[in-house]
Amino acid sequence: MPKPRLVTYDGDTIPVGGSAFLDGNFPVTVTNIRPPYDDEDTGALGIRFEWGATETVDPVRLRAYIAL
Repeated sequence: MPKPRLVTYDGDTIPVGGSAFLDGNFPVTVTNIRPPYDDEDTGALGIRFEWGATETVDPVRLRAYIAL
């Protein structure tokens, strides 16, 4: 199975460990990419805020999608 990639709507790739903006405002680091299970699932991302808190979010919140 190919390794999942996080691709922004502008076409840039965000690697695990790369930086992005959550909801366009909050800088976060991508810590994990979970690929979609099927055509109706968008997958999920593990993120870490600069103050250390972690969260699992939909890739749309980073204005991105998961490509296989």
